[in-house]
Amino acid sequence: MSEESTPDKIERTGSGNKLTSISNTIDNKLTPYNLPKFVNSKLLFAILILLLFWIIISFFSSSTTKSDLLTFKVERKNFTSSITEAGELRAKKSISVAAPRIRGTLKITYLIPEGTIVAPGDTVARFDPSEALIKMKDAKASLDIAYSEKKKLVANQTSSMAQMESQLKSAELSFELSKLELEQIKFEADVKQRQTNLQHQKNELSYLQTKQEYESKKIIQEAELSKMELEISQKKGDLNKAQNDLEKLILIAPAPGLVIYGENWSNQGKKFAVGDQPWRGASIIKLPDLSLMESVTFVNEVDVSKVKVGQEVVVTLDAYQDSSFTGSISDIAAVGKNKDNNQNIKVFEVLVDIIDKSEILRPGMTTSNKVLISEVPNVLFIPHEAIFNKEDKYFAYLINGSSYDEVEIKLGAKSEDFMVIEEGLKDGDLVALEDPSEESEGDQKGNESSISE
Repeated sequence: MSEESTPDKIERTGSGNKLTSISNTIDNKLTPYNLPKFVNSKLLFAILILLLFWIIISFFSSSTTKSDLLTFKVERKNFTSSITEAGELRAKKSISVAAPRIRGTLKITYLIPEGTIVAPGDTVARFDPSEALIKMKDAKASLDIAYSEKKKLVANQTSSMAQMESQLKSAELSFELSKLELEQIKFEADVKQRQTNLQHQKNELSYLQTKQEYESKKIIQEAELSKMELEISQKKGDLNKAQNDLEKLILIAPAPGLVIYGENWSNQGKKFAVGDQPWRGASIIKLPDLSLMESVTFVNEVDVSKVKVGQEVVVTLDAYQDSSFTGSISDIAAVGKNKDNNQNIKVFEVLVDIIDKSEILRPGMTTSNKVLISEVPNVLFIPHEAIFNKEDKYFAYLINGSSYDEVEIKLGAKSEDFMVIEEGLKDGDLVALEDPSEESEGDQKGNESSISE
C-alpha cells in the first residue's frame, strides 16, 4: 500500500515541493529495515543537510586559503629614498608694526581684524589720544606765550634803543661843538684855552662812553632776542613732537602683508587685544610677506647627515592633503638642540624654501616635509610589511596559486615605506603583505618582525 501511494503523494504535492518528494523516495528505500517511516525520512534528511553544509564549508575554507591576503606586485622602477618630518610654515620676511615710543600710557582702542591682508598705508591699530591731545594743547599754549614774550621784548628793546640813540647823538654833537670851540680860542688867554680844552675832553669822553654803551646794549638786546628765538624754537619743537606723538597713535601698514597679532608677554603671552596697555616699542602686529614662505622643520641627529642644502623637498599641508608644493632646503642648523626637552633626543633645525606660490599658504600651518635623499634607477622593491625576519634572515611570502612559498631575500637601500630587493624576487612576483601561515584573520599578530625603520 505504501509503495503504491508514493507517486500519488508526489503528484499531489506538485513539482514545486522537491523536499517532500525526496522524503517520500527515502521512505520507499528504507522499508526493508522495518523502521518507522517518519523516523527514516527525518533522520536521513537531516544527515544530508549536515553533509551538504560540511561540503560547502570545506570548499570555501580551502578556496579562500590565500585569496583574502593583502598582496603587493613586485615591479622594477626607480627607487627614491627619503625622510619625512613635520614642520610649520612661516614667512621668510616679516615686518613688525610696533607701539609708538612716546611718553605716557598707551591704550589700544582699535585693531584691524587678524587675518586681514593689508596694503601699504592701511590703518592697522589706534591708541587712546587723550594724553597726547592734552600735551599738544599745553605745548601750543606755551608757544603762544613765548611769542607774546618776544613781542614784548622787541617793543622794549626798540624803545630802549631809540633812547640810547638819542643820547649818543647828543653826546656826539657836544663833542663836535667842543672841537669847534677849541679851534676858535687859539688866540685867547691860556686859562680860557685850558678850560675849553678840558670841556672838549669831557665831551669826547662822554661821547665815547655813550657810544660804547650803545654798542653794548645792541649786543645785549641781540642776545636776549636770540634767547627768546631759541625758546620759541624749543616750544615749536615741543608742539611738533606733541603733534607727531598724536599721529604716531595711529599705526599704518608700511608694506603689504597678512595681519597677525603680536604676543602680549605682560598678559601671559596672549595676543594683543583692544583695551591692552602695551609697553613702548612692543610688536603689536606682524605683517609676514606671503610671497616668500618657508617651512621650519627638525631632523633627527641620526638622519641630519643625509640632509644637504639644495635638496628637493615635497611639502604637503596637513590642512590640504591633496595639495603639494615644491621646496628646497635653504639652511641647516650647525648646532642641535633637545627635542621637546628630551635630553636623549637631539634634533637640528632645517629651513625649507617653498618655491611654489599659492594663496592657501599661511603662516602657522603644519606641514609634512618629504626630503628626497637619493634615487636608485631600475630596481625591485617591496613594502616593509612584506618583509619578515626569522633567525636573522629576511623572507618574503611569494604567492603561488592558492598556496605560498617562503623565499629568502637580500635587502638593499630603504626608504620610509619600501626596501630594495637585491636577490630572491623578480619582476611581476606577487608577495603577501601579511603572514599567510596565520590560522585565522582574527588571530593574526601582524608583522612584528618586519623592518619598519
